[in-house]
Amino acid sequence: MSNEPSNEPPSGNNNNGNGKNKVLGALSGAVKAVGDKAKELDSKLHVTEKTKQATEAVIQKGKEIDGKLHISEKTKKAADGIGDAVKKGSDFVAEKLKPKDQK
Repeated sequence: MSNEPSNEPPSGNNNNGNGKNKVLGALSGAVKAVGDKAKELDSKLHVTEKTKQATEAVIQKGKEIDGKLHISEKTKKAADGIGDAVKKGSDFVAEKLKPKDQK
């Protein structure tokens, strides 16, 4: 008998290892089947290419709208304003919390 580890499930009355292996094998087969079906559908229906085209169209439309309405610029200005207000508020609170001898 060799001291090398075996790839075989343990023998004896305990079939838990065997049952787990069967479940994992079945799951692996199911995942592969789903993947194969997805590839088959993509090759027939060109889902990936259509999704890419639709995404590019949405991005382009967003850029057009932003060009007209300047949404990005307005959002940045609003965020900057919020940041300034938060800083002023925290400075105010910090000043109020200082001990009297440090004011």
